[in-house]
Amino acid sequence: LPSSLKPCLFYASRSLFFFLVLFNSFHSESSTSMTRFASTSATNFVVGVVLVLALCGSVAFADAQQQEDRAPRTVRSNPNIKRTGYMPDPIPSDPDRLICHIVAHTHDDVGWLKTVDEYYLGSNQSIQNAGVQYILDSVMPALVLNPDRRFIYVEIAFFERWWHEQDDAMKATVRMLVSSGRLEFINGGWCMNDEATTQYEAIIDQMTEGHRFLLKEFGIRPTIGWHIDPFGHANTQPSLFAQMGFDAFMFSRIDYQDKEFRKANKELEIVWQGSQSLGKLTEIFTTVTYGPYDYPSGFAFEWGDPPVNNDPRIFNLNVKQRAEAMVAYVRDMGKAFKTPNVLFTFGSDFQFENANVNFKNMDKIIQYLRAHPEYNVDIFYSTPSIYVDYVHKYSEANKVVWTLNKYDFFPYADSPWSFWTGYFTSRAALKGYVRSRGNVLHGTERLLSTSQGVFGNSMLTPENLAKIDRLAQAYAVAQHHDAVAGTEKQHVAYDYAERLSIGTAWTEELLSDLVTGIMVQGSNANVAAPAPQFSICQKLNESKCDATASVKQGPVPFVLYNPLAWARTEWLRFPVPVPNVQVTGPNGTIPVQVQPNPDVSGMYSVVFAAQLPPLSLTTYVLSTNGSASENHKVQTPQSADSVDAATVTIENEHIKLSFDTGSGRMFMIENKDINVQLSATQQIVWYNASSGNNKNSSQASGAYIFRPNSTATFNITNNNVANLTYTRGPLYSEVRQYWAPWAYQTVRLFKGEQFIDYEYTIGPVPIADGLGKELITRWDTPLATQSVYYTDSEGQEMQYRVRNYRPTYKYNNTAPVSGNYYPVNTAIYMQDTTSKNLRLTVLTDRSEGGASINDGSLEVMIQRRLLHDDGRGVGEALNESDIIRVNHEVVFTRPQSSSALQRARQLQINNRAIPLFATNWKGTVQQWFQSFNHSFTGLNTALPPNVHLETMRVLDNGDQILLRLNHIFAAGEDSVYSKPAQVDVGRLFKSLSILEMTEMNLSANMRLSEMNRYTWNTTASAEPAQSTNNSNPADTGFVVDLQPMQIRTFIIRTEALARK
Repeated sequence: LPSSLKPCLFYASRSLFFFLVLFNSFHSESSTSMTRFASTSATNFVVGVVLVLALCGSVAFADAQQQEDRAPRTVRSNPNIKRTGYMPDPIPSDPDRLICHIVAHTHDDVGWLKTVDEYYLGSNQSIQNAGVQYILDSVMPALVLNPDRRFIYVEIAFFERWWHEQDDAMKATVRMLVSSGRLEFINGGWCMNDEATTQYEAIIDQMTEGHRFLLKEFGIRPTIGWHIDPFGHANTQPSLFAQMGFDAFMFSRIDYQDKEFRKANKELEIVWQGSQSLGKLTEIFTTVTYGPYDYPSGFAFEWGDPPVNNDPRIFNLNVKQRAEAMVAYVRDMGKAFKTPNVLFTFGSDFQFENANVNFKNMDKIIQYLRAHPEYNVDIFYSTPSIYVDYVHKYSEANKVVWTLNKYDFFPYADSPWSFWTGYFTSRAALKGYVRSRGNVLHGTERLLSTSQGVFGNSMLTPENLAKIDRLAQAYAVAQHHDAVAGTEKQHVAYDYAERLSIGTAWTEELLSDLVTGIMVQGSNANVAAPAPQFSICQKLNESKCDATASVKQGPVPFVLYNPLAWARTEWLRFPVPVPNVQVTGPNGTIPVQVQPNPDVSGMYSVVFAAQLPPLSLTTYVLSTNGSASENHKVQTPQSADSVDAATVTIENEHIKLSFDTGSGRMFMIENKDINVQLSATQQIVWYNASSGNNKNSSQASGAYIFRPNSTATFNITNNNVANLTYTRGPLYSEVRQYWAPWAYQTVRLFKGEQFIDYEYTIGPVPIADGLGKELITRWDTPLATQSVYYTDSEGQEMQYRVRNYRPTYKYNNTAPVSGNYYPVNTAIYMQDTTSKNLRLTVLTDRSEGGASINDGSLEVMIQRRLLHDDGRGVGEALNESDIIRVNHEVVFTRPQSSSALQRARQLQINNRAIPLFATNWKGTVQQWFQSFNHSFTGLNTALPPNVHLETMRVLDNGDQILLRLNHIFAAGEDSVYSKPAQVDVGRLFKSLSILEMTEMNLSANMRLSEMNRYTWNTTASAEPAQSTNNSNPADTGFVVDLQPMQIRTFIIRTEALARK
């Protein structure tokens, strides 16, 4: 019932009760007490009748007045939602009247101090009192009690679990609450992803996972981005949200100086243009919350703030004081915004486990303020989407002009010595594992999609799709802002890794079945039975592989899957127990280079280059060749001490590197293609992490915060001399620089390649000296960089950085090192601004932090081991004792040609060829190639060099494929590849015939033609919109045009073609 009718119903019931008592008293024995009771009953009856008439009359009058405020309102972007409950006029007639939107919410971390399961179940309460299932159990009946109440929910990883435990009655109740707008899903991703350490493909994946669930179960589409907890915000994030059809983006954490500036200048709300390549198409209304995302002080009723008392019969009547405190806070907020709307965050981490406590107390304040219009505040339960609707209506009516912002919100600091830039690198091993699992996931999805010509629909079973889902959901959870960010407790980090490992095992099983089926179908498989099964060597980075270790017992067949839609050269390195090995491919024996394995005594490494067609499987066999004593191919490393020269060099066709034999360090890079030499040194050094005893602040360096004790770096050895060995071979040459057992690196030049390969082996970082260490790799050059450097944004556009400067507010430089660190997802570069016209780029294999602290210098943090907590909630030191292996690729050339190489290598690093080894097959090399198909490719032709096949995933109904094509270059980045690209999807796939192709928004939950986002009047509204040529592919023979940085999403219906 509406809350206004409850008093009427109460008194009506009370009057009826006393009437029945009165009636009964006349038919009972006469007594003094009964006569007195009857008299009282009669009085109550009369009073009740009068009150009922008065109250019902006032209710009827009030309801008539508020009929428009309570009438169901159809939601513009979700027409099946009709909002009910109280909603005031969005454009108040009094200019001083404020509209307070109370947003009841819970922020449920998908792992942090507890694992995702512990949080859901409410277990391990000694760490944190939190149980998500009880929150949802509590919220639903609380919403049913009062139609004016509203609540938002965000993390679908939790909600999906809870949903599948509910009976039909509860599901019907929830659907009713969703359709009436009382329960609203905001953001709607599997998690609330991080923005510094995630890559754009992973973000799209996890958002799609949640959005598809909501569409399937409720037929709704979230319209607001809600990132209240991530620790800084990337330019790519609003771009992705805009392409998903979102109307607004809301968050809380920005630099404390920036926030104060924005409050003072009414700039907490802006329009943010996320992509300069796509321009206005990526503009999105953005709200920075006035305070943190928690309850304002005094209104955390579930945390124990005093309850609100509006009953004069009870001592400590305080509703007036609590309401006035709220009005005072709302008025303070109102000073910071351009419209009369203010957003009051009512909730916090894992709140509303006892929803009645919060709602009941806030109900009383709302009722009081509505009954006292003199406060001039309209207050009601709202949601972020309602808030944006109100702001937009007011903005349009009053012609509000919004500042257009084109910059990101990194780095984040909450005090002068507390820059949250350490987490860019924290838990480097987990960061690398997350990135590599994405490659396995996407590779499996693409192979399953493109192999239908082999299998028809026989592999598209619910069981097989569920195997992919196991890894897809573990990968989605890992994008959470306390997961891949590395800011969780240690046992939670282990849990994330275990989930990814389990998901990999399920996906590996499907991969094996796919590869076996492709190889056997139409072949002479009866020659050598049984059909092989395949597995992934999970520890190749540790030089361990059971399959290759068995080469002494017989040939070891393996398959390489190229998950990219381009032909490529992939360099492979396998550990083997003997040196006399060879690799045979479909066209015969291929060149190999063998040398002693530096990691494992008595083992060797065999290295070779595989030429892989686009989106293909290619089979090879590793075998022995003669006796070990007959083999003369082993390249034995030479020590620099044995060289009677001051310099050791390695080179290939394009690059030459010079190393000083005295220091063991590089001193010169030469690009032979452009005939340029650059004096350049590179070394591994470390910052001493603050323990919190600095004279300026007690802030320690921790999982979140990077705070070195000084700007100085420290050498690994006293004299900073590295023990240097080198190898020159026909396929590659390398230099190994050994500073300590816990810190060494290998620098390689591969035949024909234009990049320098760096492989770092770090750990366990020693702490016996009581010092926390933050390890960096640093390049120092004479390049005149003028304080400027560039870092990528979640793997997309490069961002312009200037040391000790912020483009939107006056920056107080209190942290000259950590305050200049930015997230590096895939690349960081610096370039000379003079006539030298040179650029040095570092490409990474995982997310890390990077900076240019001095002109001509570039550094990337590769590992951290700390001894103190930084006081931001995790409650333990980041004391990881892992040994990690990290890869960087360095490109040194002209800026005009650098981006083309950077973009291609960036995707090849993130999408490495996947080796799968046959585990149960015995036979000869000849028998292998006689028995099975040698190769398979899913494409008729490669994609253009500037287009990436981002997504190709069979949807859960099995008869549709989700396809995304991505132009990987930014506007103006390259003279050739930044031009528009075109793909004929109808002719692209070898075994698939396209029957139907529907263009969708980025998260694939609505047709692109249905997307209708709010537009806003900005300080740059006269700028022309970027043309994207989104013609319907069905009208152009399935030809798709792509502009720079554009991602186009389709759901295609296909028919499998028989394999020829």
